[in-house]
Amino acid sequence: MKRMKQTMAIIVLVGICICLSTTVNAHKLWLNATDYYPEIFSHPKYAPQPRAKTVIYFGWGHKLPVSDLFSDDYLDTLLMVDPTGNKTELEPGKGGFMATELLMKNEGGRVIAASVKPGFHGDVKGKKNFYEMRYEMYAKALIAVGSSKHDVFLKPIGQRFEIVPLQDPKDLKPGDWLTFNVLLDGKPARGVEISASPYAKPLLTVVDNLTYKETGKIKLMDCSGPWIVTAKLELPATAEFKDKCSKLYFISTLTFEVP
Repeated sequence: MKRMKQTMAIIVLVGICICLSTTVNAHKLWLNATDYYPEIFSHPKYAPQPRAKTVIYFGWGHKLPVSDLFSDDYLDTLLMVDPTGNKTELEPGKGGFMATELLMKNEGGRVIAASVKPGFHGDVKGKKNFYEMRYEMYAKALIAVGSSKHDVFLKPIGQRFEIVPLQDPKDLKPGDWLTFNVLLDGKPARGVEISASPYAKPLLTVVDNLTYKETGKIKLMDCSGPWIVTAKLELPATAEFKDKCSKLYFISTLTFEVP
């Protein structure tokens, strides 16, 4: 038991060190939900037409569940993928953290997806109009309505850098393992830095990069409540951007809840 506690302490320490090493000041984007498992509801006065309701709101920065305010000037896309795979653009809310109400009339999974407008970051001393990196940021949240299957969770939705779970989180129990792939341009990405944290214990970071490098996927032990998984990837600048930056930086997040 003592050795197990020591091992867990080392894992947590390594995870925190990794998260604080490269691109320490880079923000990340994620999506929160007031209810990841809304049920169909009806009421003669308040909901004459049956529907499920949740509210999506933006996380931006470093601290869960929210940190800095996210400006719509940075937002590139916000959409919902329904149980059949159809995509609908969403109008972000104008209030705090761009909270956006979702009303859903039938059961099934929904993937809420967002992205930041790509840009350049980090001036390089002595080089005019040349930057340390070009960044792309993506986020997904998994919303399960009712008890129907949520196959849409298990399929790529077309983000350039994307985390795709291979199991429905609703089928997991605390102590199970979640398996997922990370894709770049639709293909398994290599050299990805993986981290994950439960909202209940945001300082607990679980990292298993070795498994991911060997198999192209990662197994992550889960616990109940909301979780965020983060994938980061750095690549040398391509010919298209070699005159503008030193490297390409990709970051993607996936938020969901284990019952």
